[in-house]
Amino acid sequence: MSKFNQVYQRRRSRPEKLAALPDIPQSVHNVDAENEEAASGISDCSLDSDWVPEADDGSSGGEIADSSENEVGDPGDTSIILIGEELRDQVSRLIREDKCEQKCLEGKAKELEQLLCSLSQMANGEKKQNIITTLAVLMQTDTVLRHRDHGLRQQFHYYLPIVGRVCRWAWCACYGVSTATVTRYKTRIKDGIFSIKPHGNRLNQHASAVDLRWLVSWFEEFARSVGDVVPVRVRKQKTEDGVVKLYYSDAEYTLLPPYFTWDQLYQEMHNYVEQIRLRVREPSPSTFR
Repeated sequence: MSKFNQVYQRRRSRPEKLAALPDIPQSVHNVDAENEEAASGISDCSLDSDWVPEADDGSSGGEIADSSENEVGDPGDTSIILIGEELRDQVSRLIREDKCEQKCLEGKAKELEQLLCSLSQMANGEKKQNIITTLAVLMQTDTVLRHRDHGLRQQFHYYLPIVGRVCRWAWCACYGVSTATVTRYKTRIKDGIFSIKPHGNRLNQHASAVDLRWLVSWFEEFARSVGDVVPVRVRKQKTEDGVVKLYYSDAEYTLLPPYFTWDQLYQEMHNYVEQIRLRVREPSPSTFR
């Protein structure tokens, strides 16, 4: 073989050796990786086994915690309200002052606590609507008795939510209403209406139309014509730096004769308007006071 061929064969075989060189560390690397995986197999498996239950336990634990909070939270709040001293005193007072001969509230302390607790959480309008709705249902029960000897009269049994059948006095006492209020509600139900009257904090339409400036000016003029101006010593009390101080001053006041009543003053005002034919809106006797 010529020298040229020897060099050519040597150069040709060199890349093959160089290409084969990376196979050695690669095989070594694979062996090391397999050894590492085999060596850490137990720890990796333990980590995986720990990781999966953690996700499950975390989600399930959160659900259990939420459900436990929802289930325990509301009854816990209610129990706190039920053991209040004011509520206990009110229940004890109702049982002690029960005027029923059959003692319809005796032995129902727990039921009364639950009822009064629910009523205390209602707004004034909600409580009234509850009363009038309950009355509307009771007036249509099968126990209604009607007497016609002295007009139409209805008698029926009274029932309280949770508590059960009670007398009329206990029913009114638990709701905190008088018998006159119950009679008024019954009259409203007989007219076919079992909803409360809307108020909405609106002004009294009749009173808002009254000219207050004219009314005050008339009253001052009338007081000067029939009253007496007398000096009156006025005392004012103020607390400054924890010390009570009294201040006295003299002022002149117009005093009406003692025989004047609100009804007489209203009549004087009405006669004045009728006499001069003044076109003003007169207040009602109750508003005039």
